[in-house]
Amino acid sequence: MTSRHLGALGAAVLAVALFAAPVAAQTRLTYFTGPTGGSWIPIGGALKVMWEKAIPGLSIENRPGAGLVNLKAIEEGKAEIGMGNLITTVDALQGKGTGITQPYTNVCHMASLYPQIAQFVARADLGIKSVADLKDKSVGTLPRGNTTNEVGEWIMDAAGVGFKGASKMSFASISDMANMFKDGQIVASFIVTTEGSGSIKDMANSRPITMIDLGDDIIAALQKKNAGFLPYTMSKTTYPGMQSDNKTVQFPAHLIVSCKLPDDLAYNMAKAMTEGLPDLANVNAVFKGQTAKDFGAKVDVKWHPGALKYFKEKGVL
Repeated sequence: MTSRHLGALGAAVLAVALFAAPVAAQTRLTYFTGPTGGSWIPIGGALKVMWEKAIPGLSIENRPGAGLVNLKAIEEGKAEIGMGNLITTVDALQGKGTGITQPYTNVCHMASLYPQIAQFVARADLGIKSVADLKDKSVGTLPRGNTTNEVGEWIMDAAGVGFKGASKMSFASISDMANMFKDGQIVASFIVTTEGSGSIKDMANSRPITMIDLGDDIIAALQKKNAGFLPYTMSKTTYPGMQSDNKTVQFPAHLIVSCKLPDDLAYNMAKAMTEGLPDLANVNAVFKGQTAKDFGAKVDVKWHPGALKYFKEKGVL
């Protein structure tokens, strides 16, 4: 065979090999974010975009969710990624919480995100000064399955009111609660979300509001239930019409994933979201000024090994 024929044969073999080479493996993940009108949905959308852009072959389906729902979905293998609240994750890993009968073993921590602020807003014209004043009043909060619902019940129980002490409890999305507040269907609303919530600003622009202080006794009762609660003071400049700073509590929102995710995938996801912090800050101002040190903050829950490796390499753990 001549060298010309050998060259042609080699080129043909190379072409077949190239066409036969596998493309990047397809990995499809399900990501449970948050309730309609909340901050978790846009944050989840931004994370989906940066992960799919940074990791070849990765495809993520985002679905609405809630703190407790997301934990259950990951534990049962119905989702691989979820938004979570540190206090409920701590409980779930110990086998505690609504509907939990044994410790969760498939939920791992990937990254801390930002403080979640407990916010009790009420009409300022009704003389509501404390949680105890909500007795026989119409109150709104999120449906069961949301961490907000559980924390709201703990707070009202600690005040001696409870959900049963309200004249009416409405369980609705954050955006629906804003409309109910504006229409007078509820006179107070409890939400756990980022400081400067658009829904609460919407309420404040429709009616004069007051932010209800929790008080030292309620804060102590919450900390006794779960050590993840931290005292927090929200500035009176946060919402229109606030007359004073608001004494409340906060706990971290964090990203949870299935412990079964491959280590290299979790590593690259942690890397992509950290390098994408400027894009996240454009979605929610709570990320402005954050660094790898914030995402890699030490927590008392089980880390995913891949994410842990990344933050150790960044020198923050």
